[in-house]
Amino acid sequence: MSKLGLVLSGGGSKGAYQIGVYKALLKLGKKPNIVTGTSVGALNGVLIIQNDIRRAIKMWRNISFLTIYDENSFPNTDNEAIANVYKQYVKTFINEGGMDISKLSSIFDKLYNPNKFFRSEVDYGLVTYNLSKNKPVLKTKRNLEANKVKDYVISSASCYPAFKPYKIDNELYIDGGYHDNLPINLAVNLGADEIIAVDLRAVGFKKDTKEDVNITVISPRNKIVSFLVFEKTKSREAIRFGYNDTMKTFGKLDGDVFTFKKNNLVKNYNKYNEEFEKNLNSVFEGLDSAVLNKIVSSSVFKSIISDKVSYKNFNDLVEKAGICFAIPEDNIYNIKSFNRGLLNGLSAAIPTTKGVIGDKIKNKDFNKLIDKKQVVKFFYEAIIKNNFEQAIKFIPLFIEEFLIAMYIYTIKGRRRTY
Repeated sequence: MSKLGLVLSGGGSKGAYQIGVYKALLKLGKKPNIVTGTSVGALNGVLIIQNDIRRAIKMWRNISFLTIYDENSFPNTDNEAIANVYKQYVKTFINEGGMDISKLSSIFDKLYNPNKFFRSEVDYGLVTYNLSKNKPVLKTKRNLEANKVKDYVISSASCYPAFKPYKIDNELYIDGGYHDNLPINLAVNLGADEIIAVDLRAVGFKKDTKEDVNITVISPRNKIVSFLVFEKTKSREAIRFGYNDTMKTFGKLDGDVFTFKKNNLVKNYNKYNEEFEKNLNSVFEGLDSAVLNKIVSSSVFKSIISDKVSYKNFNDLVEKAGICFAIPEDNIYNIKSFNRGLLNGLSAAIPTTKGVIGDKIKNKDFNKLIDKKQVVKFFYEAIIKNNFEQAIKFIPLFIEEFLIAMYIYTIKGRRRTY
């Protein structure tokens, strides 16, 4: 009988993402037989073994700096600014050799249930590192005593040098990422022949997989905060990212950076790609050869010039438009609501002129000084007024913004509403 192994990497505060992944796996009916983890993955693994998904979600949804760090380690301020984390981390590391991990230990005391853990049919393994003996330590249910589970989980999560080493039986232990931050081999050794690995892409060593097993890797497609930053808004966002990425990985939702309901992108492409090509070609026909040659040098345009806007290129453009107008990345979108968000963003953008753009280009700081939304609106107004005399020469410099404007024009055209 096939055994599914869930492998959870280290990554500090990024660990909220793993809980979103597990929530999606449960919905997909993919409950693991084996869970292995390093660092925060070892901690999340215990909650998964205990089938405490609700408690895990509650913990991550409400986490904050002061949940993990001693309040005396931070300046007395109401603003939990990320900068303060790094300032204090550097100060504490230099003076005391790392932050204290006692608060994380207290959290584990509240979450760990020995009866649930050892009675669970799901097997478990973790990786930590014995600094005193300079060697890795791999622990599984078979060689873990109930009163030692906490010690080895917390030692695995002792992200040295950010946190002080953790002492077990007078020996110092540190983060398991110093040996293997994604313990796939441990899961295989426990009997897994299929692996779902959640790689938070955090700093740490990774071992080559020894056996030929089917491995599905799920990693964040969106930017997640630094591993030292614990803040509930970002944590909740990471949970949603984990859920969305898992559903996309297994083909239940669509998109890359953004997430769309199944088949929405296909419908959008089928509805608009021919009109998009037609609109582009109508502009190309009026360009002189020098400008056209500069545009063709862009890889995005190579397929478009020959009347072939691929599905991938088209959807990449849709997502770039979303990034340009700062549409939230953690939601699950119906393509109509997403397109409407682009139109609203365009409407709110402050207009700019040929003269303003030209002056900033002369100063060679246009990438910093010019708001992309303004450039998109500049091109959009040129398209809708069929007046490219003012805009043509800027297309090679702002190809992406021009394409976004053309996409928005295609989905809206001259209609007053979407």
